[in-house]
Amino acid sequence: MANTIELTAKEWKPIRVRIKDEYPLSYLLISSVSKRELGFTVRLHREYENDIGYKETVCLDFYDDHKETLFRLKYL
Repeated sequence: MANTIELTAKEWKPIRVRIKDEYPLSYLLISSVSKRELGFTVRLHREYENDIGYKETVCLDFYDDHKETLFRLKYL
C-alpha cells in the first residue's frame, strides 16, 4: 500500500483547483471514483493545539504507488 501525503489547507487549495480544472468534479466528490481514477482519497483532519487552536490538515491516502508518484511529480 502506498503512503499518505499530509498537506496544509493553503497547500491543498491550489492543487484542488488544478484537479477541478483538469478532471470532472465527481473525481473529488465521490471517494470511490477518486480512489479509482486519481489513486487517492481525501481526508480532512482537525487537531487542537493549545497555542493556536484548531489546526486543519488534508491527508491524501494513496492506494497505488504509481499514481502517488505521478501526483508528486505533477502537483508537488
